[in-house]
Amino acid sequence: MEFFSKLFKKDRNVGRTMLEKKENDGSADNIPQLKVSVSFSVEHKEPEIPPLQGDYTKAVFLWAFSRPAPIRKADGYAAYFLYECGIRDCIKYHQDMIQDGYLIEAEPVEVLNSFRIPELKEMLKELNQPVSGKKALLINRILEFSGDDFLGLHCPEKLYKPSMKGLSFLEKHEDYVQVHRHKNWGVSWEEYDRYAKCDQDYLSTMWVIFNDHLKKASLLESRNLYYCLYSVLMEQGKKSDALEMLLKVFYLDLSGVEVQSLLHLYQERSYTKKGLREYFNVAVMLPPGNVAALEKFQDIYDSEMIDQLYMWKLPVQICDKKLFREIIESAIDGLVEREHANEKLKTAYDKFIDEL
Repeated sequence: MEFFSKLFKKDRNVGRTMLEKKENDGSADNIPQLKVSVSFSVEHKEPEIPPLQGDYTKAVFLWAFSRPAPIRKADGYAAYFLYECGIRDCIKYHQDMIQDGYLIEAEPVEVLNSFRIPELKEMLKELNQPVSGKKALLINRILEFSGDDFLGLHCPEKLYKPSMKGLSFLEKHEDYVQVHRHKNWGVSWEEYDRYAKCDQDYLSTMWVIFNDHLKKASLLESRNLYYCLYSVLMEQGKKSDALEMLLKVFYLDLSGVEVQSLLHLYQERSYTKKGLREYFNVAVMLPPGNVAALEKFQDIYDSEMIDQLYMWKLPVQICDKKLFREIIESAIDGLVEREHANEKLKTAYDKFIDEL
């Protein structure tokens, strides 16, 4: 999701940095500045492989193979089995799940259901049978007019599905599957377990986790947490509350608070206004995915939401209430022109820099 790219981070090893004082040429905006020459040495490291993650691994594996599937070749398993679940040998793990009774061989009707309709029709042509009808009818016709040899010829690999034991385990650990499916929220199963309660479902637990993180988060970190809370509320069907969270994301994105990290450099005369202006595309953002999401709230939006939002005072505020309202309301109506909106934001940003 583009909404997680807001925080400005660098993960590089700096090999050498040379600072050189630049002379003042007498222009009005030419504060003595540092010229920075940086060379980077970038190491491409494989992600760290964790130890086997116990019940979490088992739940994710059963979920991934909840439909009939064969034991695959080594390169046929998703990378997350290794880097998230800690499975070094997926083939052996698959075989162990069968041996331990979590997976069993699929029935012929389930095996045929894994084929596409054109493939089923080709089988029926070989059997000299009609090819009309829906998928269930085609499968029943194949089962009626074929034998084990025919099925073995077209389905040479054994397919396996979760057994009752596997399904029971999966139901008990459904929350682990949700943690995996929402791994972009940045919450591990270990952290989830620390907050989980018997009478609390997955989304309610995530709500508690994100709000707890907010208590310790910086202003920039809170932006992504508000987006996560928005996502939780949307999945809970609480659209009005979700919109309030999404508006907080926009409020931070358009405020320019990101530039605060450079203001102290400007005050120390090691950064110029020109450099600050060039930071606009990082400091102020209007993510297209978030803009498109606003259209879902035409029946929910209340202009007082923005009035309430602007009672929250930020250390930097590039976008005033009038411009913010114009952008948000045009997006809700599906009429926003991002290029035009960005031009207005750039004008407001430049004015803020000029007034420093």
